[in-house]
Amino acid sequence: MFTGRAIIAVKILRPFGDWNAGDIVLIEDWKAKELWEAGIVEVIDETDKVIGEIDRAIAEERNNEPLMPIPPGLYERAAFYMYYLENYVRMNAGDNIETINVKLTKLANLKKKLEHLKAIRFKKILNSVMLRPNSLELLSRLSPEERRVYLQLSKIRNEWLGES
Repeated sequence: MFTGRAIIAVKILRPFGDWNAGDIVLIEDWKAKELWEAGIVEVIDETDKVIGEIDRAIAEERNNEPLMPIPPGLYERAAFYMYYLENYVRMNAGDNIETINVKLTKLANLKKKLEHLKAIRFKKILNSVMLRPNSLELLSRLSPEERRVYLQLSKIRNEWLGES
């Protein structure tokens, strides 16, 4: 699920390797997941920061006709924080109800905004496939997941129109 393309801030709860309790470090998403589940780290909740990045990406897409580059690892960080929030709520269901409500609100907001960004970008990818299949310039603006979609759709388009 996690690919190591997203960097996550965590606080070390107990000594681990070269890290001491209280250290704040940046690690890959899959490592953060493993260490958090093991109780070695506490995830520093940067969901609001990721939501802000998604909001800026949505605004860029609305204000510009061509697909715009998105911050590297944005989809991966969003996926990590969705995983984190869902599991935090599940594991701490009996805790402070206000904290749980805040986490659930962040989760719902993150999911909604990410879905909106993906829908906007998918529509632009579809339009781009029709007009400019296999464009290297366009590929440079896409995330790895979007590149896969764009290239597959370009291939289907070219086969359908007999341009392969």
